[in-house]
Amino acid sequence: MIIKYCFNAPSTFTRWACCPSILRLLLLSLLTATETSIGAEIDPADWATEWSERTGVTLEHSFDSSGPDAWDAAAHPLVYVSSEGPGYGGLLSGVRLPGVVIIDANTREVVASQNFDVLAWGWSNVFEPHGLGVSPDGKWIYLPTGEGSFATKGENAGRFLVINARTLKIDKVIKLPSQAHHAKSYRTPDGEIRSMLYAFHGELIVLDPSDDNRMVGGVFEDTMDGDKIPYLYFMSPEGDTLLGASAHYGNLNSLDKELATNIYFFEPENWTITKKIPVNDAALTWTAFTSDGASAYISASHSNSVYKLDRATNTVAAKGGAGVNGPYGFHLGWDDELLYVIGKGEHSHNRGKSVGIVRDNTASASTTQGGRGGFISLIAPQDEIYTGCVRGDHGTLHPDPKANELWISCNSSFEVVILDLDLRDITGRIPMPNGGSTHSGAFVEYSADWEGEVVSDPNGLHGSALAFKRKILTGE
Repeated sequence: MIIKYCFNAPSTFTRWACCPSILRLLLLSLLTATETSIGAEIDPADWATEWSERTGVTLEHSFDSSGPDAWDAAAHPLVYVSSEGPGYGGLLSGVRLPGVVIIDANTREVVASQNFDVLAWGWSNVFEPHGLGVSPDGKWIYLPTGEGSFATKGENAGRFLVINARTLKIDKVIKLPSQAHHAKSYRTPDGEIRSMLYAFHGELIVLDPSDDNRMVGGVFEDTMDGDKIPYLYFMSPEGDTLLGASAHYGNLNSLDKELATNIYFFEPENWTITKKIPVNDAALTWTAFTSDGASAYISASHSNSVYKLDRATNTVAAKGGAGVNGPYGFHLGWDDELLYVIGKGEHSHNRGKSVGIVRDNTASASTTQGGRGGFISLIAPQDEIYTGCVRGDHGTLHPDPKANELWISCNSSFEVVILDLDLRDITGRIPMPNGGSTHSGAFVEYSADWEGEVVSDPNGLHGSALAFKRKILTGE
């Protein structure tokens, strides 16, 4: 059953006016639902930190997000959380508002969904949520949205809706100087939980979910010493190195020095650049780390390539084809040898419908020469699989190796498709409950009493799932 509630507007009157049936739901919930005390209103000045003031990030709204459970964690202990929205780029859905969807990762059943009426705040339009993140402890969902378009900056730019994962009510609205883009989670080397949210070609903000989601770090224009700020960010498995890659969008008639991009290495203590590597591609996109963190792979959309980084030296170790046009999402399987490259059509037609399979042969290859004559390409495309997933962008590895699935969000066929990595075929399609566009996704495991853990998201496997993969690869 799909559970729908009205948007948690600032006043009770507004909520009842927008949805008369909510009174009946609230009365029923008093008898049947469990109450949660998570979430309380907070003064914006009390939320601000030195980091938020440096970046211009503010707390725009704060609400009490406590209330009845919106879904049953005991009945659905492993869920996939994704976004739902209006669509973009000429392929629009019938949905007008940003929202979230909760899917049972075992039965593939949609168990809850919630849209948020941000237009009631006087917004002029709704920017498509291009991602979604969940805090490492499973308590908070971060939904990017805003007004305007990709390049909008200033007063009416991006916001992140911080949503109580248990009640599906908004707890906070964090306002950015730039348009909101993606969200992911990680743990520091000391085990502290962190959520990282970032804008399109803009600021990265790092939050402490255990401290009212206050900002504790980040990357912004002043960090870059005059360089172009990265487009996407990914954290290493140990939480000790942040990788950011830059990209150029717009009119690209030729690839010259001005359009060359960089891979940046940041240390996530003071958030300073420790190294940068120039790469001759106009659009670096996704990053995937091996489970031991020894290597990282980056997809390059303009040249349809894959770069391998040796993290011992932080240098480019190999390059090969992506096997698809306009690669974007980029994910390692359970063996850390096969890479699954989502052909979004980035920097191209933007109508991709396939996934490329690429093998890393560096462990067995005896030469760096590629091509014919018996030589082995170090990074070699093996296959291309038609998915019918229109403009698929992000994938998330299912945390159960027996399932061996990659769940791919399809932002223009308005569904999640499931790629069986053994069969190399699509074995499931989950339409969005309201017919909306979807990006991203995180697998979260919950106990019956709502103790949660993110085990997989677009940054890779986490926690117990990552530990289990490491045991598989080491033969323990």
